[in-house]
Amino acid sequence: MKTCKIFLLFLFPLLLSGCGAVLNPYHENFNCQAPEDTGHCVDTPSAYDEAVGINQAVKGETVSTEKQIDAARLDRLAQLLKEPQAPMIVPPRIVRVLILPYKGGEDLFMARYAYLQVESARWVLSGIEEDIE
Repeated sequence: MKTCKIFLLFLFPLLLSGCGAVLNPYHENFNCQAPEDTGHCVDTPSAYDEAVGINQAVKGETVSTEKQIDAARLDRLAQLLKEPQAPMIVPPRIVRVLILPYKGGEDLFMARYAYLQVESARWVLSGIEEDIE
C-alpha cells in the first residue's frame, strides 16, 4: 500500500503536466521563421483580411479585363458588319428534352435527355442563303 502511495505521488505531477516538456522531445518555439519569399507570419484575423483584400483586387481586375474582352468582341463584330463579304454562320438551334422514366413491357426505362435539332445552321452576311446539312 505504501508503494502505491509513492507511485501515485510521482504519477500525479506527471499527469498534471500532461504531455508537456517531460515527455515531448520537440522544442515548442512558435516564433515564425518563414523566409521572405514564401510569405509572412501574421495572426489569423490579419491573414483573413489580407486574403479578402487580395480576392477583391483580383475581382476588380477580372471585371476590367472582362470589359476589355467585351469591347474587343464588339469591335470585331462591328468590323464584320462593315465588311459584307465576310460570311458568318449561325449555329444550329438544339433543344434538350427530358424523357421521364417509363415502363415499356417488362422493362423499366430511366430518365434521360434527348437532344433535338430544331433549326439547322445557316450562313448570314453573304449573298448566299443556304442551309448546312
